[in-house]
Amino acid sequence: MVYLIPAPGLLTALLLALIDIRSRRVPRLLVFFGLILQTVTLLCFCLIQAQPMLLVQCLLLTLACSGLQFLLALVRPGALGLGDVTATGLVALSLSVLGWTTILVWWLMMGLLGLAALALVWLARRRGSVRTDDPLSLAYVPVILAAAVVALLIAAI
Repeated sequence: MVYLIPAPGLLTALLLALIDIRSRRVPRLLVFFGLILQTVTLLCFCLIQAQPMLLVQCLLLTLACSGLQFLLALVRPGALGLGDVTATGLVALSLSVLGWTTILVWWLMMGLLGLAALALVWLARRRGSVRTDDPLSLAYVPVILAAAVVALLIAAI
């Protein structure tokens, strides 16, 4: 039953991923809506389970993940945007109910899937007949979401 708790945030992240693929932007109003929806879901779950400290753990994990992603965005400006940071916060809030291990698996998968996606974009551009001097561009919210789904499946096994 606990594996259904991340559903509101991950469904919102799916919508964000589709928007990111199409327009390379992440609407913060939609992220805010997803955060509120996921927080209400977590609050209800914690009240039903009589575990108020679980909500505190979820919020601390979310802050840690968002802060780390923000630091990574500052390391190389332009590689990650604030939309990617806020989407990371939404997915972190969704997955945090499953614990630290799931969050660590999610981060590992984000790195691996991000590198794989970047390699595929690079290969597709290299094989294409049109060569441009534009830097590689990658919609990263789909990578964040795909890594979250993989982490959720691994946690369910």
